[in-house]
Amino acid sequence: TMTTMPPLTLFRHLLRHAHHMKDYNFRSYAMRRVKAGFKQNRDLQGEEAATALREGEEQLVALQRQSVLSQLYPSARSVME
Repeated sequence: TMTTMPPLTLFRHLLRHAHHMKDYNFRSYAMRRVKAGFKQNRDLQGEEAATALREGEEQLVALQRQSVLSQLYPSARSVME
């Protein structure tokens, strides 16, 4: 089994990979979702916290894949950028 990383490290990794998304909408959604998820789960303890961290690590893997794909297939720049 994979050991869980500390919450702050996971948070930083998620934000870093969200920031690497090329598309403005995906990037802002991912960053907003990471912050909201950590804020929602900040008071969890014990097994609930461990489960949330494992789910966060799964989300990190998915975000890493999406980040690579967004760099391989960039979209047109948004007027927001």
